[in-house]
Amino acid sequence: MDTKRKMRQLLKSKDYLFTFGIHNPMQAMIAEKIGFDFVYMGGHDTSVTLLGLPDIGLITETEMVTNAKNIARAVNVPVLADADTGYGNALNVIRTVQDYEAAGVAGIHIEDQVSPKRCGQVAGKMIIPIDEAVGKIKAAIDARKDANFIIMARTDAVTAVGGGLEEAIRRGKAYALAGADMLFCEFPGPDLQYPRRFSEGIHAEFPDLPLFFNYCTRFKWYESPEKFADIARLGYKVINISTAAMRVSMKAVWDYAADVLARQETGRNPV
Repeated sequence: MDTKRKMRQLLKSKDYLFTFGIHNPMQAMIAEKIGFDFVYMGGHDTSVTLLGLPDIGLITETEMVTNAKNIARAVNVPVLADADTGYGNALNVIRTVQDYEAAGVAGIHIEDQVSPKRCGQVAGKMIIPIDEAVGKIKAAIDARKDANFIIMARTDAVTAVGGGLEEAIRRGKAYALAGADMLFCEFPGPDLQYPRRFSEGIHAEFPDLPLFFNYCTRFKWYESPEKFADIARLGYKVINISTAAMRVSMKAVWDYAADVLARQETGRNPV
């Protein structure tokens, strides 16, 4: 079974799925060996680790697709990947979908921010008009060759300038009508009132549509008493601990470097 069909099967057979954000093939291989069902390549972590640059639309489609291809080639589990805004308008989205699909990933998410975008957890985000965003989702659906390739629509409306929760729900419904296979809404946190109300609003009209939950490390969701199972009961099928591999590897390298600098050859053994 190819990974696109495998991801579709996982969505049908599992009560909920969870993983953590990775940004290179070795991390994906570790996740697969440990037993994770799929991996997620984030855009923020890829930009920071590949280029040393912040997530403000500086990384290119080619760089992101190449990284996704290397990850997908290294593992047999499905890879979902961040595709930012699709790297332009609806015409750019067509190429983006075709390139990611050819790279071997199982699906991507496309967000409704203006281009150049910025990290979903920072202030001052701007979103494009809803009609333009719907057109990009339709272009993505039409561009894929395999219907099992997942097109996930992301909205940043809750935390964007001039947005809000009701706007996010309105956009989510419009993206679902356009054919999106899954919805991803960026929330502030850690507070489940927004995720709960978004899920209720979407599932009132689209009860079977999978929702993606960004378990954001920046917003310290891990300090919340709610478990993954609690989030799943709100209607979220897929949960990702964003930027996790980047953060733990940064901490490990930082501690090792500081120890070697301080103690030279008596510094801690890296293995």
